[in-house]
This record gives sequence, C-alpha cells and structure tokens, in this order.
Amino acid sequence: MTNRVAITSTEPGGVEHAVREAVRLAGGFGELIGPTSRVLIKPNQCKPSPRHSGCMADGDVVEAVAKLVLERRPKSVVIGDGAIAGYDFGGFSTQESFDSSGVTEVAKRLGIELRNLTTDIPVEVSIPNALIMDRVRIAKTALDSDVIISIPVLKSHIRTHATLSLKNMKGVMPGVEKRKTHRLGLDMAIVDLCTVVRPSYAVVDATVGMEGVWQYPQDTRKMGLIVAGSDALYVDVVGAALMGIDTAQIMHLQYMAQKEGKRAAIDAVEVVGERIADHRQVFKTGFDVFRGRYPEVCFVQGESACSGCTNELVSAITYMKQAGYGEQMKGLTVVIGNAADVRAEGKVVALGKCSAGVKGVDAHVPGCPPKEDEMVRVLCETCGVDPRKVRETMAGERKKLWDSSSGALQR
Repeated sequence: MTNRVAITSTEPGGVEHAVREAVRLAGGFGELIGPTSRVLIKPNQCKPSPRHSGCMADGDVVEAVAKLVLERRPKSVVIGDGAIAGYDFGGFSTQESFDSSGVTEVAKRLGIELRNLTTDIPVEVSIPNALIMDRVRIAKTALDSDVIISIPVLKSHIRTHATLSLKNMKGVMPGVEKRKTHRLGLDMAIVDLCTVVRPSYAVVDATVGMEGVWQYPQDTRKMGLIVAGSDALYVDVVGAALMGIDTAQIMHLQYMAQKEGKRAAIDAVEVVGERIADHRQVFKTGFDVFRGRYPEVCFVQGESACSGCTNELVSAITYMKQAGYGEQMKGLTVVIGNAADVRAEGKVVALGKCSAGVKGVDAHVPGCPPKEDEMVRVLCETCGVDPRKVRETMAGERKKLWDSSSGALQR
C-alpha cells in the first residue's frame, strides 16, 4: 500500500477513461491481481435509487473497474454487496439495488457472477486486537477473496459524517449482522471489520455525490470525478477533503490510522492528477440536517466534536421526542467536543471525553465515544423525564421498522 491517491475528471473522456487513468496514476492493478487471484468487486449498493443520484455506485463506474480486473485474467471475479439492513430505519433489497444502479446489466454483459452478500453463507470470525467487536459474521465470498476492490460513492453521513471506502465494507456483513456495529459503536466496529476484510484497492465513484440525508434530487452534488488508490484510508481522506469534511471529525478514519501507525490527514497523502482545491465543495453532513430538525435543542460543537458523539446522539434525541418529550426538551443545550465554557440558561449536558472540562454544564456523559444507553439516561434525567419510556420507545420503533422490512433483506 502507498499513500498515493489519484483524482481524475470524467470530462471530456467519460467515466471509463477517468477510471482507467485514476487507477493508472495510483499505481495500477499489476502487482495486485494475477492469474491465481480471486477478486471481489464491492460496489456500494446501499438501497434502490435512481441512477446518477449519488446514492449508489453507478453501473458505469462498476463496469470500468470490472473491465480493468478482467484484463488481468484472474482466477475468478465476483461483483457482490449487501444492501442496508437498517438500524433506525428499514432494510432494502440488494437485488433491486443492483437492478436500479445498472450493475445487474453490467454483470450480464461482462459475464461476471453477481452475488447478494446479504444472503451469502455467513462465517463467524474472531477479530484480533479488537477495539470493540471481537467476533463478527462475514459473507463467505468476502473471506474467500484474495483481492477486494471497494467502490464507494462520495457521500456524507448522518452518523459518521462521511461514508467512503472503509465504511463500504459493512456490505460484506450478511443481513442484520450489520446492526451489531451500531449496538457496539459504529466507528470502532468499522475498524474492527476492516481488520479482517480490508479493501485491497479503492475506486470512489465521485461522478455524483450526495450530502445531507440522501434525499433525491435535492441532496445530489455533481462532481464529475473518480478517486483511486491502493490504501483505502488515504483514499477516504481525499474523499473527505473533496466534501469539505474535516477528517479529524471522522473517527473511524482516526482509529484506523492510529491502529496502522498512519495519519488520517490530507498532508499525509500524495495527491496526483486533479487538484483537490479545484474541485472541493462543502457537503452538508446528515448531522447538519438533523440539528435543523430539532429547534428546541441547542447543539454546541467545539473543534474536536466528532462522529463518536454525534453517532449516538442522533438516536437519543430522536427517540426522546418520539416518546412524547418534545416539550421537556425545550431549552436543552448539548455540548460536543472541546467547546468554550457554556453560559446557557436551562439544561446543559456535555458529551464525551473532550467536553469533560467545559464549565457551565449540569451533567456530563463520559466515554469516547459515550454509550447510547448512558446518553439517554443523562439527557432524560436532565430534562426531568423517564428514560425507561424512551428506551421502550426506541426498542419498539426499531422492531416495527425491522419487522416491516425483513422481507426486503431476503431479495
């Protein structure tokens, strides 16, 4: 692996030319794929969406990558993914995702097997030196592959701020196993997962990106780019920079860098091809949109505020209101990160390790990241409401969502 990451434009040569040039500039597949290689091409096929919406890796990009792989004449090639199983929302059909992105037609045209990893044979594996998830079930196809090429889309995210090459690997977890990562702690669990199924190469579909909460067409961002590299961590750092998202706030990148003795920072990357500065846009994260939906709560974010706290906070605030406590939440201030001392009147709760020294708070939730259950307890007690009702609401609503979409996961 190297720290070289290539950015190419789809203009004027088109998608396939941009993919080929990006892979070439980043070092190519020559040393990676040989005649004995078993290759898994893993595009992000999270949920059925219109083509070129920025939600899924488009068939054009997948086809260009697949052609490059086939030219190396490997032993086998599979295109595979598993759609979202949903944690605070429902699950989706992987086959319908393949169909709507154009990937089904690509697989037929190129004679490549298309495999639904949600319904693949699950194999439980132990994770050495785990941060938080010491065992996980993974699709056998992924474990049997010598080479995994991750094809994410350039997207921001409500819980992790950005979802790119590393987070894309959640698709190799069969069915509802994906929900385990949320229960344990999403950012750390992504790193643990990538300990055993780390991408061998990453090619980001940045032709069209998506910000906010992935509403089409209003959250679509036209970029016209391809990003590629042999180290998914550095590729994701460049992807975040193109979206104007601070990598210091994306904790799975920071945890991965720390584990591998690297730095998840743009000055640690050798960028070739197009310049980031010529294409950078400022994507709204899902948390930016989330804050706007809860005007009764004031969110104070210091410079160190990161996905570790916002990840769990989304659920806590959502279900407090669904439990009927919207009125009691009025006047609540939530502090994340190393914010300045708070002079708010009313109810002030600080979250996480970074905010431990902030003055002017009524309660503090420790941890890095803080746990969802503890966050719910402290927020509820500060607002004078019953945390048991919130937990019951949380469990009940999630079960209804999961039950209503369980059939889709089998398709």
